[in-house]
Amino acid sequence: MIFRSSVPSSRMHLSFAVCLIILLSTISCQRSIQPEYHQAELSIEKQIDVDYRLYIPASYDSSTAWQLVLYLTGSDPSESMNSGMGKALEAGLESNFFLVVPQLTETGIWDVEALMHMLTDIESRYTIDTDNRRVIGFGDEGGYGAWDVATSYPDAFSKIVPISAPACTEICRLGGGSIRIFHGALDTLVPVADAVNMHFELDHYCGSDVEITIFDSLGHNIQDEVFLNEDFWMWFTGSAFAQVKQNHQIAEEHFSLQVSRSVSDNYLLYLPQGYSWKKQQWPLLIFLHGSGSAIQDIEKIRTTGPPSLFEQGMNSEFVLLAPQLHDNLPWDIERTYALIKKVISEYKVDASRIYVTGLSRGGFGTWELAVDHPKLFAAVVPISARDIPAVERLTSSNLWIFHGGDDDGVPWQGSQFMFNRLENTGANVNFSLYDGVGHNAWDRAYNDPALWQWLLAQTNENP
Repeated sequence: MIFRSSVPSSRMHLSFAVCLIILLSTISCQRSIQPEYHQAELSIEKQIDVDYRLYIPASYDSSTAWQLVLYLTGSDPSESMNSGMGKALEAGLESNFFLVVPQLTETGIWDVEALMHMLTDIESRYTIDTDNRRVIGFGDEGGYGAWDVATSYPDAFSKIVPISAPACTEICRLGGGSIRIFHGALDTLVPVADAVNMHFELDHYCGSDVEITIFDSLGHNIQDEVFLNEDFWMWFTGSAFAQVKQNHQIAEEHFSLQVSRSVSDNYLLYLPQGYSWKKQQWPLLIFLHGSGSAIQDIEKIRTTGPPSLFEQGMNSEFVLLAPQLHDNLPWDIERTYALIKKVISEYKVDASRIYVTGLSRGGFGTWELAVDHPKLFAAVVPISARDIPAVERLTSSNLWIFHGGDDDGVPWQGSQFMFNRLENTGANVNFSLYDGVGHNAWDRAYNDPALWQWLLAQTNENP
């Protein structure tokens, strides 16, 4: 597993007169291929099952509306309750709030829709002050979940506390909630640059009520410093530490619900020359675009990345799928996956050669899509993207990560930490950090013949 640190070079451009030529003729000069325009009507159904532990205040009285705290941890909530929140309760933290501790599924990424359905069910059975929900999450899984559920459901939480958490996107969707960010400067799992970036965006762009605390001499595990701090609890729930242990009634619960929705998605599809008459299965590349005008105008997807190269004469020995982001939101992994399944079922796709790449917000979606479906893709190429939890699920994948060393919008350290974590698992992973390049690392990456040679050589042994 190699580390690639690219040095600056002149940017290459494709045109009809000038084509990329690489080993084995992976890219060659040919006529332009224009996209087909499609709209897919998709039905998405899923079964929600959440196991959780509910801490009910000993003095609960249904005549009063009570605060509710959603606590998101890693995969083992029992272990997490032995530190942090659990220590606070053992130390006598006043039990003047409901505490919900759900169990994370094997995906490693919280299903925020499931969490909100679970909370709605609890609130139907107890008297909860829905204007005073709080969410707190620890680590790359729980901390990321806190950001995700709060941005996905704006104004659902009045106070939001991500601890040692990866960064989030569309952060201004948090609305009027108060945010307190905690991170260790020596964290080797999630870069402190994520916390600094989130604080800057919330303060500078969103005008949020936000504060950040960085523990200079600590790493990832800073739970005790947060959870055993009485000033924090007075702000978060108005609780103090009493002289004796506080009692909760603890209930082990299971929530189950079948949900469905129908969506309509637009997408571009590029079919290779010879697709109609050649009797073969073709590789499939999924391209997820970034934020900006392409969300409103599907034509803008054609102006950059693989679609642009395809139309300029790039080798067409694969099918190219370019969905349009349906709204100014993060990529919805469930509907994107549903669209991919539809295309696979309707076209001649080689299941062992399915690839995904994306830039900026699309790179973020690329990570999430790959982690959610780690056995689907033969290769994964995120560019200028934020880091996410549970990346270790990609240990059997082939990945090439790209980022600009001068990116002041999405910290490059997140990509570096993704590379480090994947390399430690033995994954086949490369990382190109472009010195002197800002957020737009995709022009240089996609115009590098080595990327295409590498990408189209990857296969999935167990599709």
